[in-house]
Amino acid sequence: SRSLPTAPGGTATPPGCADLVVLRMAHARADMVRQVSGDSHASDAAGSQQKVALAPMANSLELSQLNHAVTAPGVGERLRIRIRDMRLPDGHGVDVREVRCKAYFGALSAVMEGPDGRPDKSRLKDLKLEMQGGAATVEIDVGVPFPQEPWAIRVKFYHRPPSSLFRKENVAELTDVVPRPMSRVECKPGGHVSLEVLRIVPRSAHRALQEAAGRVLGQAIELGVEAVDVEDLCLGARELGADTLHKPGAVAALERAAAAGKVEIVEKLVSSGVLVTAAAARAAE
Repeated sequence: SRSLPTAPGGTATPPGCADLVVLRMAHARADMVRQVSGDSHASDAAGSQQKVALAPMANSLELSQLNHAVTAPGVGERLRIRIRDMRLPDGHGVDVREVRCKAYFGALSAVMEGPDGRPDKSRLKDLKLEMQGGAATVEIDVGVPFPQEPWAIRVKFYHRPPSSLFRKENVAELTDVVPRPMSRVECKPGGHVSLEVLRIVPRSAHRALQEAAGRVLGQAIELGVEAVDVEDLCLGARELGADTLHKPGAVAALERAAAAGKVEIVEKLVSSGVLVTAAAARAAE
């Protein structure tokens, strides 16, 4: 039998948790629209674990769209974070060379729904990034991703005044879903940076990820997530190759959606490249 992924504290993912995972996906987009500082297209890790990523590895997949609801059982991953092109809020008076950075990342729900709207740090990994002139590149081992649901990152930029090195003054912060391709993100209360967060997954997990993508797509449709969330899942699946949406799981998802009369979802699946079978065509009649 296949072992269940475990949390950092050793708690196994309970059977049937996939339903909860997909339900969280259904609310992820709405949560981010209400609370995230800016959209990328609109504009327990110790320091010893982080390292500069020098070059892509031929035996790894670099994923910028496929969210953490889709994972390969038992396969450890890394997360690569890149920040560059920092512009601080106008009138702040802080030199970009003095800015420091700390990131919290993990389940979107923990990033967005902690006390007073702040991250629930007890459920997140944290990482200090070594900034140099407003830029940083680090790679962190996250092990087998847990929980299996969409993730997000919250990045805080701060500095320590020369007059009081034990005091931190926040300069700006941002929140966004991950992974994400390199693009500009607006910060609060102002300014912006370019941010990239990639999942680095062993290439040997490629087939398992393709199969998982189809399963999650089917679960999403059965649980009634919105068409836009189905489209996002398809976008991530296509990172694994166009043939991912020709696999049995994705094909079965289209057939279910057609049989249920979910016209908008069927249109999203077909336009994304899911293979249309005779069974799907009959179900849509």
